[in-house]
Amino acid sequence: MTILMLTRLFYPHIGGVEKHVEEVSARLAEKGHQITVVTLKHKRGLVEIASHRGLKILRLPYSNSKWGIWLNLWRYRSLLRKADLVHCHDVFFWHLPFRFLYPKKPVFTTFHGWEGKFPVPGKFKLARKIWESLSSGNICVGDYLINHYGTKAGAVTYGGIDVSIHQNFIGGRGLREVIFIGRLEPDLAVSEYLKALKQIKARYNLKITFVGDGSLRGQAEKLGQVTGLVKDIGKFLNRPAYIFASSYLTILEAMARRRPVFALYQNPLKKDYLTLFPGAKFIFIAGSASQLVSQFESARNKPRKIDKMIEAAYRFAQGQTWDKVVDDYLRLWKS
Repeated sequence: MTILMLTRLFYPHIGGVEKHVEEVSARLAEKGHQITVVTLKHKRGLVEIASHRGLKILRLPYSNSKWGIWLNLWRYRSLLRKADLVHCHDVFFWHLPFRFLYPKKPVFTTFHGWEGKFPVPGKFKLARKIWESLSSGNICVGDYLINHYGTKAGAVTYGGIDVSIHQNFIGGRGLREVIFIGRLEPDLAVSEYLKALKQIKARYNLKITFVGDGSLRGQAEKLGQVTGLVKDIGKFLNRPAYIFASSYLTILEAMARRRPVFALYQNPLKKDYLTLFPGAKFIFIAGSASQLVSQFESARNKPRKIDKMIEAAYRFAQGQTWDKVVDDYLRLWKS
């Protein structure tokens, strides 16, 4: 099939959506499908048309205006017309005018996340329902989207791992530092993470590293090193560390490397995000800084218990592959 993937940002930009689209698209290309990723040119120096891992990349001029995006897409409407199907990743509005120009064209949507505001404003819920109704089918990244947006999901996914990833078992007694991975922003409960990490550092004198960037960077730098955004988090996950993270992809990759995961939520939506995750029982989930510290102390004092959890998490992660995610897409398109 000839498939168009529409996504706001893409390689070499760093992010969970970008990685999801890249991994799924590359594996589809390996199966013989012709994939074109249509995205925005997010920085100077990137060429308009490029290739990567068997994919064709079309970069439109960067624009925050829907009219600007529509006009730029209009120049390439022949790609939309000739494609067997179009798949939008959180940007269905890009395709909106073409949905009526080519009404018989199959168009699908993946809903990747939320807008960071809780309770979810009604206008966001309404927009999701419109995109859902105009789509031929959809995939939700997480069951929590069904609960909080009322989306009727054609499939639910949590992302995947590369099964070639592996790391020798270290065990609870061999863990020597704490690594937080994620955006340093309030919507990820970073303020609560920082409260917990301040207590953990005072009690255990462990090295703390923050892999990410954001508006709370200054506060994080008072506790440890801040790396900024990095393309490959693998080298940090390979270190003998407790992993603090709140995103599915990071959690799965930590599990695959036999590292214990601690996650914190600050509202009912994020609680559902974590607790409805099929691997929730293999990670530590807290609703406050004090609860997170208590869980951390328990893990430090009972290394055999954490070792069992690490191994159970590893076995779970081995079944969450990108090939499995690709199968979800193929089934959705055929349904």
